[in-house]
Amino acid sequence: MQIFIAGATGVLGRRLVDQFTDRGYTTVGLTRDERGDTIVESHGGEPRRGDLFDEESVVRAATGADVLIHAATAIPTDDPSPEDWELNNRVRHEGAQTLTKAAATVGADQYLQQSIVWVARQPDGSSFDEESPRHPVPSTQSAVDAEDISREADEQYGFDVGILRCGYFYAPDAYHTQEHGEALIQGDQPIIDGSEDAQISRVHVSDAASAFVAAAEENLSGVWHAVDNEPVTMAEFSTTLAEHLDAPAPERISEAVARREMGDVQVELFSTPMPTSNAKLRAETNWEPKYSTYRDGLDSVVKTWRSDNILN
Repeated sequence: MQIFIAGATGVLGRRLVDQFTDRGYTTVGLTRDERGDTIVESHGGEPRRGDLFDEESVVRAATGADVLIHAATAIPTDDPSPEDWELNNRVRHEGAQTLTKAAATVGADQYLQQSIVWVARQPDGSSFDEESPRHPVPSTQSAVDAEDISREADEQYGFDVGILRCGYFYAPDAYHTQEHGEALIQGDQPIIDGSEDAQISRVHVSDAASAFVAAAEENLSGVWHAVDNEPVTMAEFSTTLAEHLDAPAPERISEAVARREMGDVQVELFSTPMPTSNAKLRAETNWEPKYSTYRDGLDSVVKTWRSDNILN
């Protein structure tokens, strides 16, 4: 089986290349330059050049693929403005259009779309699952669009389509995880007042990657939530990470101050509950998270930072 991955150089994509290659599959990563080629090759994959916004180049790169995966994003960092989200929106929306058409052209058997669980976060903060109604906001509308494009491709082209909604990522090499750790060490990672009960479903990026592997091996269509076994509040997550780092306990700030310092998108993300479950994914595939809770995952993250002399 040949796997084609758009977004192969990202924090999720690198792990996808690793895991599919380790399981004996021919793994191709879409790249744009020599740096991308080097990253894909270093993880055991075959780089092929192309542009996600150029359908012909993607078709050439994906020729021979049995499974196409859209794992590309352009998530802005720091305190993004609405304009900063535009490239990510385009990657999600236009990327899904390009890749589903390419999947049909090359005769693929399956298309897998990365999404995020908080597209279905409920306004009242209650638990939700794959059948719950979606409630997009401006920062997640493009993820909903990509899901819809994927579903339409399923009906139009007849290949299997899987949508994997991932929890909030964390990993030792993930930008926001490293930023979080650095801020805790500096005593500059506060807890937002009122967020103590806002449980958030998270997933270690390695477990998110293995969810894609499981879905590809089962060759299924469907929507699944790739999250760990225990939602956690931002307060608990930050406090636990601080303890692992021997950093000061996080201070507390009001929501108004948080919005000025962190931006509305981040405040909404961390102060509004989004508890969900991986029950459907576990029932329909052989997937099990290696890091079943944030405790296991953060222990591994900090051990990696220390062994690699990061954040010491």
